Amino acid sequence: MKRFILFLTLFFAVFSVSAQVKIKEKKYQSLLWEITGKGLQKPSYLIGTMHVSSKMAFHLPDSFYIAIRSAGVVALETNPETWQEDMNKYEFGNGYSPLIPGMGNTPSDYLSINTLKFFPYENKIEKALYSNPSTINNLLYRTYGNGSADFEEDTYLDMYIYQCGRKWGKKVTGVENYGESMKLMSEAYRDGARDKNKKEKSYEGSEDYSGEKLQEAYRNGNLDLLDSINKYNSESAAFDEKFLYKRNEIQANSIDSIIRSGSNLFVGVGAAHLPGNRGVIEMLRRKGYTLRPVKMGERDSRDKEIVDKIRVPVNFHTESADDGFFKVDVPGKLYKNNDGQSMDQWQYADMANGSYYVVSRLMTNAWLFSHDEQKVLFKIDSLLYENVPGKILSKTAITKNGYKGFDIMNRTRRGDVQRYQIFVTPFEILFFKMSGNGDYAKSGTEPEKGFSAAFN
Repeated sequence: MKRFILFLTLFFAVFSVSAQVKIKEKKYQSLLWEITGKGLQKPSYLIGTMHVSSKMAFHLPDSFYIAIRSAGVVALETNPETWQEDMNKYEFGNGYSPLIPGMGNTPSDYLSINTLKFFPYENKIEKALYSNPSTINNLLYRTYGNGSADFEEDTYLDMYIYQCGRKWGKKVTGVENYGESMKLMSEAYRDGARDKNKKEKSYEGSEDYSGEKLQEAYRNGNLDLLDSINKYNSESAAFDEKFLYKRNEIQANSIDSIIRSGSNLFVGVGAAHLPGNRGVIEMLRRKGYTLRPVKMGERDSRDKEIVDKIRVPVNFHTESADDGFFKVDVPGKLYKNNDGQSMDQWQYADMANGSYYVVSRLMTNAWLFSHDEQKVLFKIDSLLYENVPGKILSKTAITKNGYKGFDIMNRTRRGDVQRYQIFVTPFEILFFKMSGNGDYAKSGTEPEKGFSAAFN
């Protein structure tokens, strides 16, 4: 997924061009386009997105919300509802792998000098408290640095479109197949590397076409300029053929298929896919549709506040540890994290609500250090203040099936409530964590259901 995100953002991370860009005709002066014609009873809509959480991408007017509410189907490039399973399937071992089967440890075939050594476990406790799997950020937030955090929304634009669709009861789909897209993009990089006609990148004109200018073009809905920047900055026609144009064809064909099925559609794809003779707009026109730009006026904060307050109902089911030691209820399948953590960790992202669930299992071998249960609890307690994000709102001693621990509620600096339940056993510590936007992890029935762990 990390590669997928990087590939999709390359078109917008442009900071220089090789020549002065001259736009002869303003043909694509909006991000939002109405699709009519061919006897359609209701219009469909196409919007160009940036795959970022920056506020720059969220100048969304009432026409944006009206278009989504009027649609029967909401689509992105690929279907977010299959992302976690797709990531599991196509990127096994790259920060994401399936629960196989349940939550058991997979022994290594190799021994090292440290294999039989036992190290203090305090650092592991700290990491379990403060860290989150990188997959969670990739799926839900796409925030990449404290310096920009105060200038970002709760999620990135594509995910926000998906959440609007789910919260308003729309069917959700994709206009590309995840596996096919991964294959095409891999082939694009291969073909680009082999291209003997690649041109050298020039850094002339960087002031005129800086990142700020590019953001301004997107903010103004100037797809002509975005298209020109991409063309001038292209280094390989072979790369563009599969990375951009072949995918444009797939997207346009899928949009046509969905509309012909009788569904009025709201679809968001990367803005670079829209303009140009081989862009999605012109491809749809050649199929007989009429596309006109929709004026995007002032930002509509009222509709955004309404959307943010809606909860999508979830159904919990029970996931069990491989050794049968515990069970936990979650609203989806848990996937194992392979971020190189010094613990066993699994996660599930409830993308419709912007929440997530994490289970961490940390071996302490406390008995080797002559540490009893109370000593381990004391160590955990002493590490909470520095390692629980934000402000601790409450801390309660709890016991479940004879195992003691803590129930902790905290609020992060960005205002999100998180819940932890931590249990100590003679050999390990178990962490159950839930988080969501705002008070999601504090109110409603989800927090209690998400913390219904049981031990055998």
